[in-house]
Amino acid sequence: MGKTFKKLKKRFIQFKAHPLTAQNPWRSFLRYLLFNISLKFKKEIVYNSLGGIKILVRKGDSSVIGNIYFGLQEFTESAFLLHFIRKEDEFLDVGANLGHYSLLASGVCGAKSICIEPVPKTYDQLLQQLKINELDELVTPFNLGISDEEGELYFSTDMGPMNRVVNEEYKNAERVNVKTIDSIVKDKDIRLIKIDVEGYENHVLKGCEKIMSTENLKAVIIELNFLNEIYGGNAEEISRYFATKGFSPYEYEPFTRTLSLLNHYNKQQFNTIFIKDLDFVTDRIKNGRIIEIRDKRI
Repeated sequence: MGKTFKKLKKRFIQFKAHPLTAQNPWRSFLRYLLFNISLKFKKEIVYNSLGGIKILVRKGDSSVIGNIYFGLQEFTESAFLLHFIRKEDEFLDVGANLGHYSLLASGVCGAKSICIEPVPKTYDQLLQQLKINELDELVTPFNLGISDEEGELYFSTDMGPMNRVVNEEYKNAERVNVKTIDSIVKDKDIRLIKIDVEGYENHVLKGCEKIMSTENLKAVIIELNFLNEIYGGNAEEISRYFATKGFSPYEYEPFTRTLSLLNHYNKQQFNTIFIKDLDFVTDRIKNGRIIEIRDKRI
């Protein structure tokens, strides 16, 4: 009982602190309770989210459940995408998991997306998300791993949204075909990339030299943290790589639509937004769509 109380208390504190739920944390807390009670009686729930998109949620689907609890998963980065992406753009989602970012880019913004997810079971769930949202014509999914060369890698299958590259001796591992981003994207004019590969980012970036040098690519949302060191890289090194390609790290404030230049990657959260051509990006977000979430307009 004490463990449950601590969990509920922690969640309520999160609702009090989150910018989308702080004004009425009790309402969000009640939604949270009702949703989790429902999951005890149902295998899965289809939740109607912002912009008319539907989210198929099962117990443990933490990569999308923030849309239900808080209104928008990974709030600042997701809001940046919503303000920045246009219908004529193409978006690349590396490490798509259940497709949160691709659903926003294609389901809300109407852009074309390429989404890549290596773990077969997760990929099957991703396909279900795309199907219930009727996004077959806008989203091209790939069941592949991404690295600096083509071949095969082993991925864990027991870490949920944190599944990552492991060795073949790992107990719950599955062998997956691997390609480079450049070999998949080829001549596509990608405008925005999201990369979340649980520490393997350094190898992914080595396989996308061509696309990183294109004029059309204006921003990259990438997860940088201690996990990068597991695979021989580190966040500072990756930040320097972005600098050589003309990108700088920024923090985004969704309510004022302002970008603040950082001295290094964003150490306050897992994801960092790297931007090239600040004037272009600033103009885009200032004139981007207005999103209504939890009685707020951003």
